[in-house]
Amino acid sequence: MEKIYDVLIVGGGVAGMTAAVYAKRRGKKVAIIEKFALGGQVLSLNKIENFPSQTEIDGFTLSQMFANQIRDLDIPVLRDSVVSVDLSTAEKVIFGKSDTYKAKSVIIATGLSSVSLGVGEDKFLGSGVSYCVVCDANFFKGKNVCVASKNGSGIKGAMELAEICSHVTVLDSEDMSLYAAHNKNSKIKIISNAVITGVEGENFLEKVLFKVAEEEKTIKTAALFVELGKKALTDIFAGVLKDEKGFIITNENMETSIKDVYSVGDVRANVLKQIVTACSDGAIAGQNA
Repeated sequence: MEKIYDVLIVGGGVAGMTAAVYAKRRGKKVAIIEKFALGGQVLSLNKIENFPSQTEIDGFTLSQMFANQIRDLDIPVLRDSVVSVDLSTAEKVIFGKSDTYKAKSVIIATGLSSVSLGVGEDKFLGSGVSYCVVCDANFFKGKNVCVASKNGSGIKGAMELAEICSHVTVLDSEDMSLYAAHNKNSKIKIISNAVITGVEGENFLEKVLFKVAEEEKTIKTAALFVELGKKALTDIFAGVLKDEKGFIITNENMETSIKDVYSVGDVRANVLKQIVTACSDGAIAGQNA
């Protein structure tokens, strides 16, 4: 049976889920393609204090509130990973690893992904390497861990890790000597100009290899948290107009440069990336689609 929809949303974060709700309530045949869990980046937030109506809430709980509405509206969630798209014709085609999908309108809600080191660290993903401090810190309680950082991007994560880990070493690729001089947390050590070159271990991560001024060094660690920032997940959307950083450009109706293709949330070129603005984007796109 061909999987054909009126509106197909690529990405199940809060922007994508909001778009699905608005399109579904207009009586359209809607589906969400999501390879992981519904909620996206919100799942990794341990405290949210600026979402209207909630004085304080954690990301998992808020995501479940969104996901419950998706289930109540019987909106299908297609567990698949999109590998390519053809948006050039009136009927858009989305090619996933498991299946092929068609839709009259497509809403891009892929969000952001973590920047990787590119030294083979992903082979230890789930076995000592993590891109989410909030998600995985508790697995390494009382242990020595490392943080991959660039120009201080990993400092916040290091401070959170220091609350439960024995010791945290921040390997920053830039000069952080000024910050290190004012660091008063005895559980955190900051190494400046550290270029990570590799990772080693058997079944689990055991060592991180790095260079400082061309001098090769090794540090034993139970975990490496990669905190190098985020990038827009837009590579597969050829033909859609993007800015110099890869974010998709839209008008106020969330319309992209391709007819019947919309973009919402963090993947869109906008000035404020917040949960509430992602919901706004989704509502506009879902209604217009």
